[in-house]
Amino acid sequence: MKISNVKIYEQVADLLLEQIKTGEYEVGDKLPSIQKLAQNYGVSVASIREALNALRTIGVIEIKQGYGTFIKQKEPIFFEIGEKFNSLTQVEELLELREIIERTTVGKAAIQRSATDLENMKKALTDMGKAVSDGTSGEAADLQFHLSIAQAANNSLLVELMNNISGLMQDSMKETRKIFIYSKQKTMEKLYEEHEAIYLAIEQQQEEQAIAAMEAHLSEIKATILQNFKEKKE
Repeated sequence: MKISNVKIYEQVADLLLEQIKTGEYEVGDKLPSIQKLAQNYGVSVASIREALNALRTIGVIEIKQGYGTFIKQKEPIFFEIGEKFNSLTQVEELLELREIIERTTVGKAAIQRSATDLENMKKALTDMGKAVSDGTSGEAADLQFHLSIAQAANNSLLVELMNNISGLMQDSMKETRKIFIYSKQKTMEKLYEEHEAIYLAIEQQQEEQAIAAMEAHLSEIKATILQNFKEKKE
């Protein structure tokens, strides 16, 4: 089966997911080698690696060094209660807290940011861009971007507060990014663009634009997460 050039690794990942769902590959099965998959799909080895990175990120496969790539589960599980989060309420409270804190923080950052602050945000943004390209999650860079904004607000208590919830934030970001990688309606590119809009507003010291961009980003994240829980119940 040959595929076109548009978002090659995403297309490969989608095809592999479909083969897993339909039973062509069962849980526990070993996938063909990267070279064999590249030959089967008529794409580069690099595209196969990126597709496998994406599938590993959402938990469908596991890569065992020296042994190969194995099917872990037929479909990804997002925000599994009892694993990293105690309840849906905890997830909602985290999102609410982020909305309260980060709306104020990004406004202050837009006014007070320094050249060093911008460099730190830009580096995190660049790392997120790499994650979009190679099929990985990028939640560490995402967290660093938001922590850099808190640092730019020049309030030590805000930084301390953000650091105190950073563990939960990173877990939440990882699960959210899994949804974006898996979903046909959401894209990692859109997630990146939301962060870029926040950065540009801060760079230009546009306080209201920065707040609006952050509100739009967090609103999108909240809607995505809650929709996932709704779909799981149906």
